[in-house]
Amino acid sequence: WKLLGKPQKRIDMLAKVTGAPIFGIDVTLPEMLYGTVKMSPRFWAKPVKADFSNAEKMPGVIKIVPIDTNYGHGFGIIAENTWAAFKAAEAIDAEWADPDYPLDSAGISEVLKQALGTKGSVMRDDGDVDTAFADAPRERIVEADYGVPYLAHATMEPMNATARLKDGVLDIWCGNQAPTLVRQLCANAVGIEQDKVSVHTTFMGGGFGRRIEVDYALCAALMAKETAGQPIKVIWTREEDMRHAYRPASVGKFQARLGNDGIPVAVDMTIASPSVIASTLRRLFPSIPPLGPDKSIVDGAYDQPYTIPNYRVSGIAAPASIPVGFWRSVGCSINGFFHEGFMDEIATAGKTDPVELRKTLMAAYPAAVKVVEKVAEMAKWGEALPAGKAKGMAFTLSFGSWVGEIVQVADTPSGIRIEKMW
Repeated sequence: WKLLGKPQKRIDMLAKVTGAPIFGIDVTLPEMLYGTVKMSPRFWAKPVKADFSNAEKMPGVIKIVPIDTNYGHGFGIIAENTWAAFKAAEAIDAEWADPDYPLDSAGISEVLKQALGTKGSVMRDDGDVDTAFADAPRERIVEADYGVPYLAHATMEPMNATARLKDGVLDIWCGNQAPTLVRQLCANAVGIEQDKVSVHTTFMGGGFGRRIEVDYALCAALMAKETAGQPIKVIWTREEDMRHAYRPASVGKFQARLGNDGIPVAVDMTIASPSVIASTLRRLFPSIPPLGPDKSIVDGAYDQPYTIPNYRVSGIAAPASIPVGFWRSVGCSINGFFHEGFMDEIATAGKTDPVELRKTLMAAYPAAVKVVEKVAEMAKWGEALPAGKAKGMAFTLSFGSWVGEIVQVADTPSGIRIEKMW
């Protein structure tokens, strides 16, 4: 092979280490104005009242305009510089309508837990799980509940876009992961044909799925309608960014029945999470009806190379009042933790070595076994460790990649500290 299996140098490496590439936040154009946004902190909620008087009289502030998109509602601040825009956004006194979802973590968690009791979609159903559990002795049952919160992407480069609408032509500069969507939705937002929109895709200071969304580009395009042909660079504050575009929260209820040898003969995994697909379609293509079950809810759980005679994995689409989007690895970022955490619970309950348990359950998949054996060799699994230190392992099959990992941790006065990773 000429390329496959051989290390390749990145063609952009020299440019990056010398500071040459232009990221979205670096774009500078003649006569450019600056701006930021103050969006509703309560998703989909419209402003009930807004007082701009203090913000409008601040030095450098030019105009405050409404912003209404499929992502939500708020205000755009147009100013002579970014700092003036940021300070004016802070000075806006706004009240927002009540949302249709709980405003605290406990309430959100309760909504997800209630969803666990509803009917979902079975994505894996090997054997007869109900029969396997029907006569199981209580001491052979392992149960565990899991949960993870909503998380923001927190890219290094904050959300930003520069837009210029002049003579019926829109130019927009931004780092993005979906230039076709930027073009289409920005054209719709300002009321022009798509062939009148040019998207200048810059380098990205991190995307991870966040820049599949086009909210930051839409805001810039709408604000460019108010600048009489002058370009405007719109930069979100870090606080604004952290309030939007979350990865889903998720909860899981897992059960296993162990055989006399400590090896599971049945597992039943139920996972409830808002649907990324449904939520994304609501924002980007609201006219498209729901597409059915979303397997990303159970990615990293239903598709693992474990051979267990009775094996059921169900996914439940929880209420999606809080918008959620793609996060790199999607469901695997959640269910890799759920699934492998539960495998360790099984190993502990069955008094089985975690590495040997995985090798046994994945015996039908030689590639997976080799990965487990290799990482165990690298970490010198089984060697005695000083008191207060321990090793743990996990394995996942994610998008065609067999991934094994071992971590060594230490119990210190300040908490658990990761010492080594293989």
